Amino acid sequence: MPRPQQLEEIDHIHAKFWSDYGANYLLTAVIGLNRVHERSDLVRTALAETLPQYAKSRVAAAWACLRLELNDQIELLQDIQMNTRWVPLKWSCEQVLKQMS
Repeated sequence: MPRPQQLEEIDHIHAKFWSDYGANYLLTAVIGLNRVHERSDLVRTALAETLPQYAKSRVAAAWACLRLELNDQIELLQDIQMNTRWVPLKWSCEQVLKQMS
């Protein structure tokens, strides 16, 4: 899909479905996997979300930080890694931080 179309689809999904935690997770993962730097703000937002139903989105956001080289999120990744109790999120942050250093 050409980049302008990707951005259009991301914006459409964001506008209509961002509050749905499943769509939030998928969109965050797609942004990271496709290295859509133009929508890195959504990755930052997903990583900062603390509601329990968005925990999988935070995992996707952690990995997206690595793919997008969002070094400005290192402090938040460290905080999450130290304070979260959910093992998949803790492990993901730990792995991402290792690879970012």
